[in-house]
Amino acid sequence: MKACSLILIVAAGLSLSFSCSEEVKPTPYTYTQIFTGKNSKTWQIKYFEQTANGKVTGRFNVPCTTDDKYIFHASSEHLFETDSGSKKCLDPSEDDTISSVWTFNNSTATLTMIIPPLSTNALPYIVREADSSSMVLEIFFDEAGTGSYRIHFDSMSEN
Repeated sequence: MKACSLILIVAAGLSLSFSCSEEVKPTPYTYTQIFTGKNSKTWQIKYFEQTANGKVTGRFNVPCTTDDKYIFHASSEHLFETDSGSKKCLDPSEDDTISSVWTFNNSTATLTMIIPPLSTNALPYIVREADSSSMVLEIFFDEAGTGSYRIHFDSMSEN
């Protein structure tokens, strides 16, 4: 009798677990769309902050960056363009457009890209904040990790 009851309980439990399960529907990964929009998105530097030991010690603008545009493309190649505008940061003969690629690593929250005047090479920046209209990236400039620059961006346009 006990064996029959146990079999009925197990059978009832199994039938309930199968009948109440929801269909699992994968959702597409959309975090990178903050950077790229659906096709491409253009960003502009609003201002820089310098930090020491995690505290902001100064806020400033770099005049040559005020007309720069940073364009992230949503293509599988992760194309990236920097349009330096009329104000040159590094050299008057600097290219108007620098083409490269961007990458994002979700586990370390790092966005790798080129930001003149900090570098003409792609560097990994920590994504401190990001939404559809603004983002804040940070890069440390000392080995101890006590000093950094935070770069504040505003979204200009999205395609």
